Amino acid sequence: MANLPDSLYEDYSTSKLTLPSASSFAPTTTVVPFPDMDTIIQWINDLHNEIPFVSNSALQNLVTHRNTYEILPLLLWKSPCTMAMMLQEIVKIYPHISTPVHSREGKPPRAYNILLLFQCIAHYPETRGYFLKAEMPHYLFPLMDINLTDKPIECLRLGALGVLAHMLKAPIDGAAVRFLMDNGALRYCTKAIEIGSTESKTVSVFILNKILSTNEGLQYCCVLADRFFLIDGLLKKLLVYLSSMTNPSPSLFNLIAGCYAKLSQKPRAREGLWRFPPVMLLNGTFASLFAEDPDAVNYRKQLIRNMQSKVMK
Repeated sequence: MANLPDSLYEDYSTSKLTLPSASSFAPTTTVVPFPDMDTIIQWINDLHNEIPFVSNSALQNLVTHRNTYEILPLLLWKSPCTMAMMLQEIVKIYPHISTPVHSREGKPPRAYNILLLFQCIAHYPETRGYFLKAEMPHYLFPLMDINLTDKPIECLRLGALGVLAHMLKAPIDGAAVRFLMDNGALRYCTKAIEIGSTESKTVSVFILNKILSTNEGLQYCCVLADRFFLIDGLLKKLLVYLSSMTNPSPSLFNLIAGCYAKLSQKPRAREGLWRFPPVMLLNGTFASLFAEDPDAVNYRKQLIRNMQSKVMK
């Protein structure tokens, strides 16, 4: 996706997803191409300005340069009252996410841009620790658990999912994985997988894939039969979804195959996969996607090898 941000996807696929940038929905502002540190600090201060144009212009510039200045997340976090103000912008959206009325006014660029800043805060190692200690992802869960699918609301879901995904970008932080497990984050990803856009589905499976990449996360997903079969059922729904697409998403397919390869490492999950295999991943349904994705081919080989080890025992 463009500017949501592109770097979110570099971990799992060479294919890039595309969405309109945040600036596409914001009022016209002057973006400063090469700001100095004093300008960055002034923009952070201007976030609190009561003049909407000044505040929105500062926000848009900070979003534009969020991946350029590594110190930005820490400056945002340490700035007096800035986190409180950003959270207030998110909370103000809550009354509007249960009805499509708000979306007819157009995509809410301020809340969307705030989510983009939260993404860089969640990714930066030092501020990630503060972010988790303050349990701030709880404020984002309602944005992921939306029953509507119209585009403006869907963008909020995608932005919130992106914050969790940034928490899990390499190197994976065990504390971030534990936080998501302890607080049932997978439950909120379920809604996106079931009714969200292809992009939201992809980010949700990215989060699941990262959780499965840790021993603790893999154990969490497989220790209860109900939890395993819920995950397996969601992945199978996604395979059906991909099979119905004229141009199925290579990134989403790669992640699904990776999840199954990881699940098959656990004996209890292997038992379930042997009894109820992901048939569409094993037959020729996705031959064209496999032909273009060597990693997915390796995931399938690993899945088959692990399932066969169940037969040999």
